[in-house]
Amino acid sequence: MLAVFALLAACSGGSGTALPRPTITVAGESVPSSGVSTVAQALKEAGVAVPDGELLSIRTHRPLGPDAHAGRVLVDGRPTLVAAPVQPGEVITVEDGGDVIEAIETVALPVPANNGIASLRRGARPGRLRVVRGVVSHEVVSRRELARPYDGALLSARPVALTFDDGPQPVYTPKILDMLARAHVHATFCLIGRQAAQYPALVRAIVAGGHTLCNHTWDHDEGLKNRSEAQILKEMSKAQAAITQASGGIAPRFFRAPGGAWSPQVELLARRLHLTPLKWTVDPRDWARPGTGHIIRVVLRSVHPGGIVLLHDGGGKRDQTVSAVQYLIVRLRAYKYRFQVPQPV
Repeated sequence: MLAVFALLAACSGGSGTALPRPTITVAGESVPSSGVSTVAQALKEAGVAVPDGELLSIRTHRPLGPDAHAGRVLVDGRPTLVAAPVQPGEVITVEDGGDVIEAIETVALPVPANNGIASLRRGARPGRLRVVRGVVSHEVVSRRELARPYDGALLSARPVALTFDDGPQPVYTPKILDMLARAHVHATFCLIGRQAAQYPALVRAIVAGGHTLCNHTWDHDEGLKNRSEAQILKEMSKAQAAITQASGGIAPRFFRAPGGAWSPQVELLARRLHLTPLKWTVDPRDWARPGTGHIIRVVLRSVHPGGIVLLHDGGGKRDQTVSAVQYLIVRLRAYKYRFQVPQPV
């Protein structure tokens, strides 16, 4: 792209005739040049910038910012500085710095087993990918599998996990804990931070029962994935501190997003706090109070070896859940299921 303009000195046609003032011509437009003595002043008067080149991404060519190739200014075809003086009649040319495609790099990246999600498996091993990508954008040019991830073996022939969200809650959490203790079942409790801070004795009772703790954010924000990185980290870290303090020093090793509001960023930030994402495979929507029979039917119809069942001990009236869990423990055992807690990855 070229922007060319000249400072022109008009000559007198005869004695007594006023000399026109020098002008700057920019793309055919004449601009008064009074007070212009440097290239920079001429550029400013004409409204002409010196565009630097852009660094472009390797695949989509989207702008990533300025590159190392700055634009330049020429006076009568010779490169000059913008601080240089300019004389009437000289021609100033502005040249674009030119765009540059980013460099590429080749990296070996781990591929987590079980997609990096807690499961009822052990002995998992990550895989590896050879990836060619842009150094700045990380846009992938090519990838090749070097080693396939191994998800591990089930903890038993027919393992199943019970998980309880939105507690601790002073009415229903103790009932569920008593039921689990009588049945010798261990479960995972996904605790809301502010609830844990309010009912620390219940958190200690969960730990004393041999159950597993899971971070379920401070305030159960179901729009978590739409928040900024700082907001997401605050929800996670504030809950982690509250649960750890309430438990007497036992820190959660898992994280569950409220309402299943997962995103790559949410999972990545959980990992940054050394928390394994904990999802589920069976959801009877007990929070909606669909009836004890409905909860039981959905779980028994949907469960499979390695399944993780989502239930709730908090967030509302949970009498249907309590009744359903009592029956489910009996029926799942009759079907040869063994109750286990998820393993971090």
